[in-house]
Amino acid sequence: LDDGVIHLPYWLLSYDAMVSMFIDRSDNNAPNQAMVISRSVIEAKQAYLTENEQTDLVENFTIDSPIPFDLNQVLEKMTELNEERDFSSSKQGRAGEFNGKLGRVIQRLRNKQTDRRLGFLFQGGDATLRFDWLDTLSSALIAGSKDQSTGGGGVKVVNFSEVPSDILPLIVSLVAKLAFSIQQWTPNADRHPIALFCDEAHLYIPERTNTDSSGEVSVQIFERIAKEGRKYGLGLVVISQRPSEVNRTVMSQCNNLVAMRLTNGDDQNVVRRLLPDSLGGFGDLLPILDTGEALVVGDATLLPTRIRIAEPDNKPDSATVAFWEEWSNEDGKDSISSAVANWRRQSVQSEGDA
Repeated sequence: LDDGVIHLPYWLLSYDAMVSMFIDRSDNNAPNQAMVISRSVIEAKQAYLTENEQTDLVENFTIDSPIPFDLNQVLEKMTELNEERDFSSSKQGRAGEFNGKLGRVIQRLRNKQTDRRLGFLFQGGDATLRFDWLDTLSSALIAGSKDQSTGGGGVKVVNFSEVPSDILPLIVSLVAKLAFSIQQWTPNADRHPIALFCDEAHLYIPERTNTDSSGEVSVQIFERIAKEGRKYGLGLVVISQRPSEVNRTVMSQCNNLVAMRLTNGDDQNVVRRLLPDSLGGFGDLLPILDTGEALVVGDATLLPTRIRIAEPDNKPDSATVAFWEEWSNEDGKDSISSAVANWRRQSVQSEGDA
């Protein structure tokens, strides 16, 4: 955490998230696998609480409670059940109830455990198995700055660019759920409002989830935040260049709309549906807005307004490349070798850093 690297340990995953990540629903044994995972995780969490003398939690925890557990212990239990045989009735033994039915899920678990792309989940080390790790993680993600010169506030930017795309919705929603749960279980008098800014929201709050179970889990979490977050002091800022691909339930809960130039007809129609009936013609401005201009509608402004947003002092790295200037420059850049090297080590480094 001191180096700005966050590990989100696997034990923070809810039961639904674990099932979507570890179990292939097309497998005939998927129900048995889900049941065994549930039992094994509960036993592992109970063993952890007993070992760490947290007796007050033993009677009240559930499979979704954020309690650390040893994944290797779960794998050992599942392997034992997968190989279990009863020798009481014959010398050759009779296959146990789950004998041979857990092989695929065990293999999937082991593969994920050793996948370096998922190191932030499974390779956090002993530190992430400490009972107080959740306090430390929550403070790093949510708590404001202690520096009074900054007003006591804080902005935390979490970069998910290195998370594999197939589980990106699951991991982003894990952070969102962490923030929601902290706010939900904080006494009213002690709550400090938080706003989640969700950039490229169409990637993990999609309108159509198809059969992607991780996408379903993500949408359910963000829908709940959109519906209930305000009463717990948790706001949601949905940012996307493709509003037509963002979940409609989440969009319908937005109190304010800031719309910049949109040229796609589907995206324009989504914005028009969010406008009051008396402002239907206001949406006709969407395709002709200039760079930096926006339409603002909602509680944040007394009247629907067309505004120009000032350029930031610290411009983001995501600004559009100056194509014409670069193409007209006779001195080209030869950066292929460094790009290939960065690609191989999965880290962007300049020549001075190499």
